[in-house]
Amino acid sequence: MATDRPTALGPRLSRGRIVGLAVTSVFTAAAGWLTATGLVRAFAADACGAERSCGSVSVVACLAAGIPLWLLCLVAAASTAHGDAPTSEPSASSDRGVLAGCLALGLLGASLANGDPHPWLLAPVLPLALLTAALDRRGARRWRANRLAAARQDRLEREGITVPALITHVATTGATDNDDPELRVTVGFRTADGADRTATTVDTFPVHLPPRPGGGAEVRYHPADPENLRITLATPAASRDGDVVSALERLAALHREGSLDTAEFAAAKALLLTGDSAAPVHPPYPPRDAVVHPGVRPGAD
Repeated sequence: MATDRPTALGPRLSRGRIVGLAVTSVFTAAAGWLTATGLVRAFAADACGAERSCGSVSVVACLAAGIPLWLLCLVAAASTAHGDAPTSEPSASSDRGVLAGCLALGLLGASLANGDPHPWLLAPVLPLALLTAALDRRGARRWRANRLAAARQDRLEREGITVPALITHVATTGATDNDDPELRVTVGFRTADGADRTATTVDTFPVHLPPRPGGGAEVRYHPADPENLRITLATPAASRDGDVVSALERLAALHREGSLDTAEFAAAKALLLTGDSAAPVHPPYPPRDAVVHPGVRPGAD
């Protein structure tokens, strides 16, 4: 989609924002000139000739105007470049990129401090400018990826199909959060066209109520893009109240197609029939054909 692609100047930079950044750039260079001029007049004994006035008032005025103006320009540049994106969305411009750009422009103005050229201040300008471009390019990529992910999620909500699923494997990742284990849960489901698929979600679950093989779940997927899906795990109570016969049929189908080996099929079948909540959680292993979707909580929408 064309609207998902940021331009070279950033995805939300209108003409007014470009003009605003240009004006901010001029003031940033002026802030660098004022700050450096105040420092030169304060510490360089030969900074002022007979025709120049380098009294303490002028030094304080330059510093008092230059430093706050530089900080104000930094805030204004960041606000202008970020646009109107919500705080939850990655910005198309990097805060570090804006900082590097303001430093580059300030040093450019400082190189002419007190009316004399200071070529050594120009040396960092080009590296900082390149760093600004690199950081803003990275920010644009993050913004584009976020927009594309949001568009896929929106298509899933509008055009997706919800089908029942069955937990086929639960594996520990080794990570914990307040003693609650992080688990990799693999589910099997059948799409509307009759194809059997598996998908995996990784999340933290209560230590006393982990998902178990044979438990129920739902998968909402996009028919034109089956990898665009969302997994919702049923609570253990809901799983026990589900259709046991249908779950057994799904287990048998997964066993026939090779998604479950004989031992896993037997364990899941026994768990389904007995409701044994003490069934073991398997150690980590990578499902070969699983699509990983992190951050799915039990019962989440």
